[in-house]
Amino acid sequence: MDAIICNFKVRYLDPVAICESLHAGPKWMKDDDDYRKPFETKKEKDEPRNKFHKDTMKRVASYIALMMETWVDMDCIFAPYHVQ
Repeated sequence: MDAIICNFKVRYLDPVAICESLHAGPKWMKDDDDYRKPFETKKEKDEPRNKFHKDTMKRVASYIALMMETWVDMDCIFAPYHVQ
């Protein structure tokens, strides 16, 4: 039996840096969570949550872009990711 040897240069993104719970967690928070109780209207309650979500998505996207630039000479970059 012949063995197949691959000489690909491969890197993996850090799964913790791109995990769903990191960037989607605020979307799952309920209106009666402690940090949202001081706000009166739904719009007021959603503002900090939406801002946190946008900021986190930017951070995740920046990490991915940085790794793609850093590893430009790689043949393959894997992004291990599990949804829920």
